[in-house]
Amino acid sequence: MASFFFSQQAQNWQQLFRRHQSGGFFSRLIAWLVLGLVLAAGLLVVVTVLLLSWLLIPVLLFKKRKAAKARFTAERAYQQSRNDIIIEGVITEVKDERV
Repeated sequence: MASFFFSQQAQNWQQLFRRHQSGGFFSRLIAWLVLGLVLAAGLLVVVTVLLLSWLLIPVLLFKKRKAAKARFTAERAYQQSRNDIIIEGVITEVKDERV
């Protein structure tokens, strides 16, 4: 019973496919043109993103190196300023006479 149902369903699918496959020349031409346009648009998007990445990578690397150099310079200046602190004064001995 189940095999009959499956064979019947397979025949129905084959008939449906044959009906849809018998499209005219112009419908196939339009389908190929639409497919070609979609592929061309996709290729254009991919090439645009690739070119933008090639242009932006050196710029971003330059900014990153510049920021790292500025951070290093500021850190070195901070270290030098910490080491150069000199406190001047006179040490006096104070006696506590409250005892």
